[in-house]
Amino acid sequence: DTRSFACMKRSRGADTSMSDDSLVLVTADNKSGFKNVTYDLQSRRYELRVQVGGKRKHLGAFKTAREAAVVYARTAEGKADAAAQQRPTGADAAAIAVRAAEREGLLLIPADRKDSTTGYKNVTHNVEQSGVRKYKLQMQKKGKRLSCGLFGTAEEAALAYARTPEGRADAERLRRPAPVPRTAAAIEAVQQAEREGLTLVLSANATGYKNVTVDQRKSKCQLQVRAAGRQQTIGLFDSPEEAALAYARTPQGRADAEQQQRRSAATSQPSSRPPSLPASLPA
Repeated sequence: DTRSFACMKRSRGADTSMSDDSLVLVTADNKSGFKNVTYDLQSRRYELRVQVGGKRKHLGAFKTAREAAVVYARTAEGKADAAAQQRPTGADAAAIAVRAAEREGLLLIPADRKDSTTGYKNVTHNVEQSGVRKYKLQMQKKGKRLSCGLFGTAEEAALAYARTPEGRADAERLRRPAPVPRTAAAIEAVQQAEREGLTLVLSANATGYKNVTVDQRKSKCQLQVRAAGRQQTIGLFDSPEEAALAYARTPQGRADAEQQQRRSAATSQPSSRPPSLPASLPA
């Protein structure tokens, strides 16, 4: 509110005592120690300037940096900054997000891309982003990639996604039991994975297995793996299980299987063990 800023500006430190116990001063890594507070050599006072509606507003000159910080702390911007300053960060914030997901019965959706640097779907880490919020949540809607916010940790961004309809749908698919093989070749693929000590990597896609899709034109299951920045087709198979076995034998598949097993141990996500086999083939 411009009028409230004008009122504060006229006061010039007349009422800057910390009488309000809930008032939090917003600190900063600058010479004054407080956000938006700078020292003016000519006036020998501390200037308070705030960005409002795209314009830089001068709110007053004060004898001490603390007086200027008190005035800023009473503005809407100052209160918002103070709230952000008091939020948990780092490992504490991540742990709080994980516990919140558990309380709400949500699932933090694991990344379905091998090149993910965060381990969570739709969450990326931008090291060049200024400030403490370096984790971006992006979602695909109506053919467009939309930014849904910046967060301090990957877990906070993953929690935000888990709360969306898309995140809940992904969780429902992940909580489904592993696909039950329906053919002799599919059953043999699952048994062969067990014999080789391999894990079929699950996914929230239509086939139930990572990197495995259905080629409707050829009525086959296709295995595609991203390598050297390109999507490469490894082969066509009669069942998702056979394609999943082929992927499980690759270095990428082994790495994904290890990650899947760690997630299963750390959370309540679906078991990474192979699906139970039917006693006999369906007619």
